[in-house]
Amino acid sequence: MRKIIITLLFSVIGISEIFSQHEIAPALSSQLFSRINFNPAGTGNSEKINIFNLNRLQWVGFTGHPTYSILNVHYFNEQLKSGFGGSITYDKIANSSATNGKFTYCYNLDISDKSLLALGVAAGIEQISDNHSSDIYDVTSDYLPNLSKTNPDFDFGLEYSIPQLLLGASVNHIGQMSAPTSTTPTQTYYGYARGSLPINKDWLLTPSLLYSKSSQTSIVNLSAVGFYKGLYWGGLGMRFGAAMSVMLGLEWNFLRVGYTYELSLGKTANISSNTHELMLSFVIPTKSENSGVKGKKGKTTASKRRK
Repeated sequence: MRKIIITLLFSVIGISEIFSQHEIAPALSSQLFSRINFNPAGTGNSEKINIFNLNRLQWVGFTGHPTYSILNVHYFNEQLKSGFGGSITYDKIANSSATNGKFTYCYNLDISDKSLLALGVAAGIEQISDNHSSDIYDVTSDYLPNLSKTNPDFDFGLEYSIPQLLLGASVNHIGQMSAPTSTTPTQTYYGYARGSLPINKDWLLTPSLLYSKSSQTSIVNLSAVGFYKGLYWGGLGMRFGAAMSVMLGLEWNFLRVGYTYELSLGKTANISSNTHELMLSFVIPTKSENSGVKGKKGKTTASKRRK
């Protein structure tokens, strides 16, 4: 009886979560520090090689809880005015999983000395599986077939930036106009803004707003992070109607470490409040590195405009 009750609970709450989990990437600390998994225009923050990893464990303690992992690698070539990178994501909930791998590219247009427009494209594949042969509830495996499908995947996005403001928009899973299934994603849209507001010589405040929409899901994320002397940071986030979060982190030379704790709200509040994100990123210097300096004509370089 207990297994049947758990299964029915997932039927009410979990099935919509399965679709939205594969459609829309969780975006808290990841949206602030690395965006190329959902907007290729965010490729290349500097001429250093940037490596970013995020692991999200949602509803820990609940059987079959969702997990989500991101690995992004990218860099910027100032001479070509181009960013190059790659992104791999993996998410799983119960017996449903999706792996997405893509190459990303963006080109930068100098609008003025202090404003830039980045245009990005991404191409890759997404493999989605719905495997009931090892069903964790042992009550559906006799009735549902195992499904697996590999889909071509394309994204397009842009970012416009000035010294204290970044605006971005993108579309993922281009051409997938049908409603999502257990093995097929659907076209998804993102729009976001991020500010950079100096408070004094020690403190920098970075508020951000992210809106994402697919055929079945709309999500609004609002966050504000304060940086102290460029070494320590902390902030609060809210995903309206779903969760609130606390973020902490530090930076040391080439290394950045961050942790997010999320408290569930709304219809999932009684399931579990144990959701965690652990972020780790670092940079590798390159011979052509010009990061953090002005260009020959005094223009803001890539590392200054989208960091």
